[in-house]
Parts: sequence; structure tokens; C-alpha cells
Amino acid sequence: MRLLPDTNVLVYETIEDSTHHDEACGLIDNASEIYLPSIVIHEYYWVMTKLGVNPSIVLLKIAEYLQDLRTYYFAESLRVYKKAFRMLLEDEKGYRDINDYIILAVALEEKITLGTYDQGLKRIATERGVKVTP
Repeated sequence: MRLLPDTNVLVYETIEDSTHHDEACGLIDNASEIYLPSIVIHEYYWVMTKLGVNPSIVLLKIAEYLQDLRTYYFAESLRVYKKAFRMLLEDEKGYRDINDYIILAVALEEKITLGTYDQGLKRIATERGVKVTP
């Protein structure tokens, strides 16, 4: 499976006593390709440090993700941003939802499966024809 893991998948995969740890590990382990746009890495750093994880540990985990030979890391294109903003306006969502829409736009552009535990993002992605897991 070609997978775009939402930030929450990476967080659950990292934190061993989290509710979805084993499932998130399975998603990452079973992916044939992992797509990591920069927005996911930025959010991951922000969330993990907010949870009190030492930034040096977060950096080690980011390095693990980025050095995985299955991983494609990239900055989002202008086309992705335009699509994200268009969808955000169409859905009449607020600026706080832009990160989810950027991730959604990447999944649409790349035609890949979106891994997320965010129920709102799952609903929007499904409505727009994106395959979602779990």
C-alpha cells in the first residue's frame, strides 16, 4: 500500500502506550511506500514536543522516518496549496483546518491511501474519493 500517514499515525506509532500504537505500527510496517510531506513532519515535531517528548528524541524518530528507503519526503507544491485552499473554501471551513486540507490535497494529487485517526478528516477524504485507513 502506498501510504500518506497523517501526523496522528506517526504520533501513535511513536508512543508505545498509546491507544492505537500496534495498529499504527502495522500501517507503517506494511506500507510499500510512505509519503511524508513537510507539513506532516512539522506537525509531528510540534505535537511531540507539546506532549513533552525531548526534541532530541523527536529528531531521532524523524531521522528514522526519513531514512527509511520506502519514504518519499517532499515540500508541498503550489498546486497542492491551491487545491487545499479551494477545498477549504468549498467546505466553508476555518483557517485552523488548513493543515488537514493540505494533507488531503497531497493524497488526492498522489492518488494514495491516507492513514488517519482523525474522524473529521476521514469523512472529508472519503467524500472526496480518497481511500482511507484504518
